Amino acid sequence: MRPGTKVRLWSPKFTNRPDVEPPALLKLVGAISVFSAAASLVYAVFATLNFAGPVGAEAAYVAVLHFVLPVCIFYTINVNSPLSRFAIGLYVITLSAATVLGKGFLGSLPISQTSRVAAAVAGVALVLLWLSVSPKMRFYYAVITGRPVPEELKARTDELRGGFTLSPRASTVLEWLVDRMETAVLLGFIAVVFYAWWSTG
Repeated sequence: MRPGTKVRLWSPKFTNRPDVEPPALLKLVGAISVFSAAASLVYAVFATLNFAGPVGAEAAYVAVLHFVLPVCIFYTINVNSPLSRFAIGLYVITLSAATVLGKGFLGSLPISQTSRVAAAVAGVALVLLWLSVSPKMRFYYAVITGRPVPEELKARTDELRGGFTLSPRASTVLEWLVDRMETAVLLGFIAVVFYAWWSTG
């Protein structure tokens, strides 16, 4: 009898520059993306069983913003693809546009339209600046794309490369959460089924 082997949620077959790890904050974005995609699946089943889910354009918006784009972000980060920068940028632009138009949770907050627009524009600006101006991000994307490291960052190579890893404790917690995400999704589906049975019984 062989001991059971746990099937990990994600085991990429190909990783660009496997010797390079994403910066800690980028890893955190990837973990949040996994949670968003998993939560959207549970929500979709729950809404379908209750016949109360979004329809038409709203359903497409929810699917793209909370499932498709987070999956793309998670995938590109895990394989060290430079497309992760584009995927994250597309996500925040889409979210901000929806917020300005009054869509989703952020768009329904009881604040003035001026404040909503200002917050949305500021959010996009901060994320895009982080992606393109942060020394760690510039160094990381230069390395994984094979481009020369910017001259002003060469003297900080050891510092920036050393900053790629999380602390041992944080790394352990993050890996524990990702490894158990599929279990959380399964439990979520079970909870939804029991809720549907209880509400219709």
